[in-house]
Amino acid sequence: MTLKARLATELDLEFIQNYARADTGAHDELVDAAGNVRPHWQPFIAALSGLSPIEQTLRAGRLNRRVREMGIAHDIFADPTSPGKRWEVDLVPLILSSGEWQALEKAIVQRARLLNCILADAYGEQRLLREGLIPPALINSDLAFLTPCHGINPAAGYLHFYAIDLAREADGSWRVIDNHTETPAGVGYALANRVVHTHIAGDLFEASNSLRLAPFFQRVQDGLTLLTGRRDPRIALLTPGPHHDDYFSHAYLARYLGYLLVEGGDLRTAGDYIFLKTLEGLQRIDLIVRCVDGRQSDPLELDAVRYGGPPGLVQACRKTPALVRNALGSAVVQNRGLGAYLPDVCRRLFGEDLMIADAPRHWLGDAANRQHVIANLDRMVIRPAQEGTGRPGGAEYGRLGSSLTEAQRRALEEEIELHGEMLVAEERIGFGTTPAFTPQGLVPQPFAVRLFAAATADGFTVMPGGLAMTLVPNLAVGLSAPEARTRDVWIVADGEVPPHRSLWQPTIETARVQRSQRVIQSRVADDLFWLGRYAERTDWILRVLRSALQPLRGDSAPSQVQGAARACLEALAMRDGKEPLTPSDGDDAAAVERLVHLLIGAKDGRRTLDGTLDKLYRVANLTRDRLSLEAYRVLSHFRPGTDWRRDLLSASPETLLDLIEDGLGWLAAFNGLMHENMTRNKGWSFMDMGRRIERAGNMSEAILWLFGRPLEREEETGRLFFLLEVADSFITFRSRYRLDPVLALVLDLLMLDETNPRSLAYQLASISQHLSSLPQSNQGTSLADERRIILAMLTSIRLANVESFAADASRAELQNALRNQLELLPQLTTAIERHYFNLLEEQPHRVHTRLV
Repeated sequence: MTLKARLATELDLEFIQNYARADTGAHDELVDAAGNVRPHWQPFIAALSGLSPIEQTLRAGRLNRRVREMGIAHDIFADPTSPGKRWEVDLVPLILSSGEWQALEKAIVQRARLLNCILADAYGEQRLLREGLIPPALINSDLAFLTPCHGINPAAGYLHFYAIDLAREADGSWRVIDNHTETPAGVGYALANRVVHTHIAGDLFEASNSLRLAPFFQRVQDGLTLLTGRRDPRIALLTPGPHHDDYFSHAYLARYLGYLLVEGGDLRTAGDYIFLKTLEGLQRIDLIVRCVDGRQSDPLELDAVRYGGPPGLVQACRKTPALVRNALGSAVVQNRGLGAYLPDVCRRLFGEDLMIADAPRHWLGDAANRQHVIANLDRMVIRPAQEGTGRPGGAEYGRLGSSLTEAQRRALEEEIELHGEMLVAEERIGFGTTPAFTPQGLVPQPFAVRLFAAATADGFTVMPGGLAMTLVPNLAVGLSAPEARTRDVWIVADGEVPPHRSLWQPTIETARVQRSQRVIQSRVADDLFWLGRYAERTDWILRVLRSALQPLRGDSAPSQVQGAARACLEALAMRDGKEPLTPSDGDDAAAVERLVHLLIGAKDGRRTLDGTLDKLYRVANLTRDRLSLEAYRVLSHFRPGTDWRRDLLSASPETLLDLIEDGLGWLAAFNGLMHENMTRNKGWSFMDMGRRIERAGNMSEAILWLFGRPLEREEETGRLFFLLEVADSFITFRSRYRLDPVLALVLDLLMLDETNPRSLAYQLASISQHLSSLPQSNQGTSLADERRIILAMLTSIRLANVESFAADASRAELQNALRNQLELLPQLTTAIERHYFNLLEEQPHRVHTRLV
């Protein structure tokens, strides 16, 4: 007897007996009306009940811990200390039988074909509107109908990705509660849920004999490649960016399919073609998978305020109609008011009945519908006809007529009369239930499900899975789930499941030996550049704080270092380098303690610890697909809201020093991982340049603030001790010189010594090497601005005379040298950004190779 057969015969009925007695009056997925477990659920329930209660709870905990580690639905721009949406995945999936799935597949394919035909008519001959099968006002009043796109007729159709939200009726039949034709609408979330679930509960998945998702996505890849007409096309997924609720879905889908993840600013239109801005110059894009609102896709012909896509995208689509998938303007058929007209349209176009009907709705652009709804408002829910519900669970609840005050009711009736074409009314019907895991056992919860389809070479194909969400009882009429309690959807196979082959593991036939990197977008290089800067800035702040706190703790150190600590802390506390965040009057010890707490907790300074950590973690999220899992986990210690961050704000000086040591250890681990494990590609070069520029600025500023004026011998010695410690160069100095620090020797070590990784000269030499290896656009002419600047900086340091600096009683020479460096560093940064991050050149850059 096979494992699956044995599990089915050993079903532990006691495990679900309390669940079976919980009669909600709704259709339940797990048990039938008699309380018996449905056959397609039995293998899963047998496998789950075979685990001890402790193991079940541990599995559920590991599942959602993995969800947090992956960052599903994490908004990096939200306040992490405030309550917000948490994405949770239930240990118990929604399981559908093979027979029911086959019927659903046919219905979803029919609807996708139908909506595709309506789009072709709306942007073409508009026969359905002229014949009255669809009210012309419904289409023409919808802001999603993009008039500039009329006449663009992609031969492959308007829809490539389609998502549908479904709910159960009390009799077990399905009803459509929403259509999604604008973007892939959260398919990345469903994919991530499946990956997480099978990693934690793969044995339960195998026991259920459920279908895998990889074959579907392989067909999606093949279909998109076929559209380009190229064997190895450059396909980009266009996202609004990290601020968008669906950004995780976009990023995960792009990475899984192996496509470029781009934003509007990454693209440029030239000659009616779309190009990607890269470090090598402009590279043509063959196809765009659109995840931005169609109205925001072209500021030239559509919404001039938004910049979701490049100017000229509509014109590029006129030249190449299949360039953008889904086609611009496809959102018009997700208008909720369209549902009542679909049965007649389906019979008119296909000669067949609509297999699954929409939830009963009344489009309020129709006068008769308005009268009916106003007369029966107490049992109606008023909702927008068009809503951006790409994020699963983001649908609005709507306004329930029976809960309105008299004044609210009059205002709503007036709104219906004035703007009825933008509203729909529907009645609450209720939802079916499905089991949810709790430590006390399974409990039934109301749910709705989102399923996905995509156009392939053989027509529309439905993904054998989806995303189910727990709904708030008695409130939701759509897929409204603000708490984001989700579950995977498993489809039981009709027979043996084919061997699993993930898209993460390409076959040897498609894999090719490559040592060159994938194209590096200018924006990605920019993010890595600032990741290096913020990591180094954090390290420097922590080092200064540690060195300042040690005398307060009573550790052995010259007493004169308190003045040096105060000077460095005051430099860090300058707002934009001009004025201090707060005066630091009083003796050195009191001022140091006050400045330490200020620099830890303040957010308005450029180099306060709390603000810098926020920036570091945010840019780490932007570059997450370039970081190893270990490196990202190390940086997660700096995530807002962690115990370490909270303890920093309230710790005593003694405890604070230990916390700072922990932070420096994590930063050292991150830098070590990036140094040892990251491929030496152009992305790494920009990250390292960011680190070097930041370190050069920190070192120049510290030397200037500590030694930029004449000092008494004893005070100067104390400051030299402090600087050597902060710069992690004390051991190096001691190994070379058997005497107390002397200014000329310390300046040589920290300014001119190109073998010391903490010296100013080392930073400038490293930056120069990186710039020499990067693509250049003006070979054979004058040096690029950034190379000219770094050459001037490095030459001035190499020509510097530290004995002359030390002998000058006024310190004017030292001041001039360091101020020159501090003035040129921002110019260097600007030149790098202008050349590589804000690409404007028409011609591609040429990569220089050195002949050996």
